[in-house]
Amino acid sequence: MDELTVYMLNGFRISYNGREVALGRNTTAKFIQLLQLIWLYGDEGVTKERLTLTLYEGEDRANLNNSMNNLIYQMRRQMVKAGLPQHDYIIKKGGAYYPDPDVKLILDVDQFMKLYYKGQDAETDEARAEAYLKACETFGGVLLPELSTEMWVITRNVALQGMFDECMDWLGDYLFREKKYAKAQMLFHSAATIFPDRDWQVGEIESMINQGNFTDAYKLYDKTIRYYEEVLGISATPRLLNCYQLMRAELDLEPDRIDDIRGGMVENRRVLEEDKDGGAYDCSYPSFIDAYHIMSRNMARTGESVFMMLTTLVDYEGKIFRNEEKRQDRSDALSRSIQAALRQGDVFCRYNISQFLILLSGTSREDCDIVFHRIEKRLKDLTGGRAGLKYSVVSLADLEREQFS
Repeated sequence: MDELTVYMLNGFRISYNGREVALGRNTTAKFIQLLQLIWLYGDEGVTKERLTLTLYEGEDRANLNNSMNNLIYQMRRQMVKAGLPQHDYIIKKGGAYYPDPDVKLILDVDQFMKLYYKGQDAETDEARAEAYLKACETFGGVLLPELSTEMWVITRNVALQGMFDECMDWLGDYLFREKKYAKAQMLFHSAATIFPDRDWQVGEIESMINQGNFTDAYKLYDKTIRYYEEVLGISATPRLLNCYQLMRAELDLEPDRIDDIRGGMVENRRVLEEDKDGGAYDCSYPSFIDAYHIMSRNMARTGESVFMMLTTLVDYEGKIFRNEEKRQDRSDALSRSIQAALRQGDVFCRYNISQFLILLSGTSREDCDIVFHRIEKRLKDLTGGRAGLKYSVVSLADLEREQFS
């Protein structure tokens, strides 16, 4: 029997008896969506009414019945044109459409779901872990990303990602319980590659910590915290901050590793200087908190004044940007403006997508106003005046007095 392998996770592609086949340049063509829908429904079948409503939603079609018949004819002609043998590929039976039984269909979505349900029905943890691991390995990415705005793709995607999350959550607990931290690290790394916005990096960091690999764990932590703040515009989760505390405590207990730590810090500083081209020090929010405490202590010892400034991005009406793309673009421009406008001894971080925190040492309150206008000017130069800025400032000495009064 001819074998048709269909991949829908992380992009659509097919192979026939092991040979890659292209059905045309436009992978979102309606005849391809027709095939995808029927292949996804499989033995459940899908009615012509559901097909027409899904494929022609919002379109004014005088005769949807003829449109569907023409689409099926076009699909079969395109399959042969692509070098595939002459089959029906879809059949109609009892008022519904099904995949052609004369073609052996192997669908990655079906394989993932079978492994997921096999894991659910497993009688032992070992059998469940085996099925779930294979399921996660099969799950290559989101369903049909080229059709991600189609409602039928969105609803199926939500269900599939829910199954994947369930597998990952259970496996994470199981592997940690069994102390299989290296396997857990690989698993979380793969998941974080597919879904960087789903907190799987934290599991990877925790796996490294449990293996005693604090250096690489801290590197990934720093990368993750920056991604959260600069791309997602969110603060670190309590679980991620707990990783930071664990790493800091462990590194404090290993003074004999000072050479390794020093080498890593020098290399990290070199990369930062090359990447940022000098200027103020751009750090993560937890690192900013540490810098705050260090400057507070130095301030008490040297008498040097330190001010903390909060800058907030606004539009020309003085309101927060609502458009996400514009907000991200202006936020990146503000980051570059702060970095270029300040001295190397100053420290700043992205507090959220619209706000930055800055520590200014050896300045007066009047100097802060000058610094702000310098940042504001650079921001206007970069954005063409399409972004405004507000700020507030407080002395660390005042904060210390309020805290301990």
